[in-house]
Amino acid sequence: MEINSNLGAMRLEEHKLNDSAKNIANPKTYANASTEEATQEVTPDLIKSITDQIPIPIAYQANATSIKVQNEIFASTINIKA
Repeated sequence: MEINSNLGAMRLEEHKLNDSAKNIANPKTYANASTEEATQEVTPDLIKSITDQIPIPIAYQANATSIKVQNEIFASTINIKA
């Protein structure tokens, strides 16, 4: 596994998080006929967007940890070689 593939995976997770955040931040609003107040309805799509965000930081952290480990292995290899 290369650092580039981990960075690519991190970018993918970032895009997923951004898309999910847009879905949550821009929900459909419905006007109440009597008071004209905009209310947010909890829909299955909103719940799915919120729950889809849960694994994203975990995957992001796992890729970051993998990059750190790869850097440490590379440094150790250079020290052994020297």
